[in-house]
Amino acid sequence: MSQYITEAFVQQFADNFKHVAQQTESRFQSAVTLEPGIVGMSKSVNRLGQRKAQRRLVRHGDTPINDQPHSTRFIDLFDWEDGDMIDDLDKVRMLVDPTSDYVKAMVNAMNRTKDEVVIGVLGGNSRSATGNVALPASQKIAVAGTGLTKAKIIQAKTMFRQKEADAIGGEELYMAYSAQAAGEILSDSTLTSADFMASKFLESGDVVGKWLGFTWIPSEMLPKVGNTRFLYAWAKSGVALGIGKDTTTRVGEDPGKGFNVRVYAKQAIGATRIEEEKVVEIAVQEA
Repeated sequence: MSQYITEAFVQQFADNFKHVAQQTESRFQSAVTLEPGIVGMSKSVNRLGQRKAQRRLVRHGDTPINDQPHSTRFIDLFDWEDGDMIDDLDKVRMLVDPTSDYVKAMVNAMNRTKDEVVIGVLGGNSRSATGNVALPASQKIAVAGTGLTKAKIIQAKTMFRQKEADAIGGEELYMAYSAQAAGEILSDSTLTSADFMASKFLESGDVVGKWLGFTWIPSEMLPKVGNTRFLYAWAKSGVALGIGKDTTTRVGEDPGKGFNVRVYAKQAIGATRIEEEKVVEIAVQEA
């Protein structure tokens, strides 16, 4: 049972709960490829490599047999859970039933966990049939003592174009950015000088929607080491979120705990980076 619930006993006129500032929805789930209904502990994602045609030089020659390149990435599922208890007498003292708010808070936590799992594989290792695969240095933009600059955004866009992994190749591109990175973009007149862009950004006070070929996703969960923050750009087909069991919640009496109410939430999820060529890590300097 939560040891902090007694803080709500003091004021009888407080008839509801206010959730503190927090991210409530998953911002990355819709930006990656979903693999639902996974049964077991893992699922393989089979990749087909690029083929190359050969010139026919002999009339009535043998039909060529060229081996198709194959490779595999694995989505490993992990279980996540959360739980708490509510004493019936606590409800009387508070004059409010906190059950639904507890459920909401747990669902919020599960949604944030989905983003944490996706972020973890953007720059982390992906498991293949031959071992772990790291994001190569060729897919990383160095910090170079600067924040998120116009040059870094253009460099990332160029890297996707060189790999045929942008909109021309039928891909949807996303960019995850931090609050400080947004401030740097908004203060860069070379990026916001156009009347349309200036009014669009000033209206919302943030970097929003699709811009420079990317759909921008704000996140304060992006990894940071010292003064270096790691932002990520990726193609939707290059990252997969696997779901064995989506978020479920249960609320019920626990006879072993005086028939008080137990609140519980769980999910089974995992993620993998399918193609290194479709993910770019952008290191930026942040205080």
